[in-house]
Amino acid sequence: MSLSPRQFIKKWRFSLGAKFTLLVSGVLLVTMGGTAILNYQSQNRLFLEHLQSKGIMLGEVLAEISPEAILSYDFITLNEYVQDVSRQKDVVYAVYISPQNKPLNSYIDKDNPYISKAISELNTFNPTKIIKHVNTDPRIMVLEFPILFNKQHLGDVVIGMDRTRIESLSRHELLKQMLGNGFIILFLSICIYVVFRYNTLQPIHALIHGSERVAKGELEEKVLIESNDEIGSLAQSFNEMMGKLKKSTSEKDQALAQLKILNKTLESRVEKRTHELEILNRELEHQALHDSLTDLPNRALVQDRVQQAIIRAARNKKMFAVIMLDLDRFKEINDTLGHDVGDQLLKEVGQRLRSVVREVDTVGRIGGDEYFLILPGADRHAALQVANKILNVLEPSFLFEEISFSVSASMGIALYPDHGKDTATLFKRADVAMYAAKQNKSGYFVYSSEEDSHSPDHLALIGELRNAIEHDELQLFYQPIINQFTGRIFGVEALSRWPHPQNGLIEPSVFIPPLEQTSLIKAFTYWVLKTAFRQWSEWHNAGITVNITINLSMRNLHDPQLTTHIRELLDEWNVDEGCILLEITESDVMHDPPGVMNILNQLETMGLQLAIDDFGTGYSSLSYLKKLPVHIIKIDKSFVVDMDRDRDNSVIVHSTIDLAHNLGLKVIAEGIENQEVMHQLKALNCDFAQGYYLCKPLAADKIVEFIKCNRATFTVVSS
Repeated sequence: MSLSPRQFIKKWRFSLGAKFTLLVSGVLLVTMGGTAILNYQSQNRLFLEHLQSKGIMLGEVLAEISPEAILSYDFITLNEYVQDVSRQKDVVYAVYISPQNKPLNSYIDKDNPYISKAISELNTFNPTKIIKHVNTDPRIMVLEFPILFNKQHLGDVVIGMDRTRIESLSRHELLKQMLGNGFIILFLSICIYVVFRYNTLQPIHALIHGSERVAKGELEEKVLIESNDEIGSLAQSFNEMMGKLKKSTSEKDQALAQLKILNKTLESRVEKRTHELEILNRELEHQALHDSLTDLPNRALVQDRVQQAIIRAARNKKMFAVIMLDLDRFKEINDTLGHDVGDQLLKEVGQRLRSVVREVDTVGRIGGDEYFLILPGADRHAALQVANKILNVLEPSFLFEEISFSVSASMGIALYPDHGKDTATLFKRADVAMYAAKQNKSGYFVYSSEEDSHSPDHLALIGELRNAIEHDELQLFYQPIINQFTGRIFGVEALSRWPHPQNGLIEPSVFIPPLEQTSLIKAFTYWVLKTAFRQWSEWHNAGITVNITINLSMRNLHDPQLTTHIRELLDEWNVDEGCILLEITESDVMHDPPGVMNILNQLETMGLQLAIDDFGTGYSSLSYLKKLPVHIIKIDKSFVVDMDRDRDNSVIVHSTIDLAHNLGLKVIAEGIENQEVMHQLKALNCDFAQGYYLCKPLAADKIVEFIKCNRATFTVVSS
């Protein structure tokens, strides 16, 4: 297919030959152009030197022949001399200048273009001004020669030479040389392209055509290039590659034929494997949605079924109930009897739960010892009936490996749509109700917004508390603890108060429970510790050394950073560890005895004193009590406040004091409100007393006043 001239030029412009030719031409152009420019500069310099030599010769001749005419004041002769010189080619003017820098002759060639231009521009015939103006032209070469006679300076000969003709000659020579070089470059480029095309491009084109044949699958015809250079080696390698490719193609065809046979065999095996995978997928799906231990629906499946129940109930405008169930004291059973017994118990509980519900109901295990029941169509009454059935079915003892024990449960009940219209809300509110049942030990509890820590009022309270903690708006009051026998102040208990801007001073019984239900209890306890340690340091620096007791919650005892924070605060405020008494409630101890014992051992190792608060209300085990590293027991005020009127309470207090002393522990009785109780406690050998009868909780400055006012009665010491 022939190409038009335009197409040929466009194709040639991007070819290897064009690139090579342009490269060579560019090199020649730069080389020869540079040479021509150097020749021009050299020739121009020679012409200028010749012009300067000519001017020097004329000037020296004039300087030699002029003394006689100057001495004889023969200005006519001087004018003839300069006229003869001015007629010389390239001379613009020649003039004699006196030693006073004035012209001795008045001849100037007015026909000279430089002179005539100066006369026209200056509008004067003054030789001095005209010559000065002409000398400002860069094309004028000015030469000056002294006129001497017997070493006497008679004046100077000044000659102005025009460079224009010389530079024009140089440029003319440069143009001729550049044209000649251009013809040489064009001729050499054509010759180089022709040689390159037939020696290099033709073999490359042969390789290109060979590659195109390979792309079409034509592997028979070889590339015929007879050359010993690199292109010849490339052609040989290309032919070898085609041979290997031809062999590989043949092997591929054979492999494809074998592959077709294998595919038929594989298809039958895939069908068999697919059937097996379907069975396995069904098993995996069941495992993914069911608890591996009890085979009950797991949390994911339970949540899906709650969602389906919501859709059906909304469509049919009916209600349904959900029950969240948690086994009481399961951790204690698991730790005491072992995980095997615990697993068996969880299986048996699942079976008993399924035995009391309908076929349409769902019983699932959502984690640990928590179960979840979905009761479609059930109202409040029906849900309560199921809850009672569950309590009844769990009442008979469980028997595993000849070990018989009973298990109770706490259940939270939530109803759709009364308590929630989505899965997350129903789960959350069933959990709130279950927590209330566990706290009230009632077995089951129907959700109530009053018990919900996520209600708007409760959330507002939590928000205000968070802000109060962050901005240090809480306040610590201190209540004295008196040694019954010495009358000395043993220490003070740090009691928090909240000066609310609208509601006044709020007692801790109002805001501590919400804190314990959130992570804010850690920040609050850290604030109490920091404030109490800082106050101890201020009192100590003022000469008052007194023990400070601080309450910890169960959430604090599960904080891995507790001991680190206490150590940092002790060091920061330089507090004597023996002057700090940390209190934990008896119920907190019995919630997780091994864990509590571990953290208490760490605190004792730090040198802190430890006490059990509210003793007598938590049904504590004496086996744990004697192992705990505590120093003091505080008898709950519910036994102390009316022991003068209630004989049973008096007996309990007496027994507690004797028990503590037998275990080597001290006793603090709190809640003392009259003198009679004070006398009874002293008669029972109670070590320390605390209560409104002695002193109400006071602010830090007021407690100092109390101590100072009672120095005659109480001596402040560290015990």
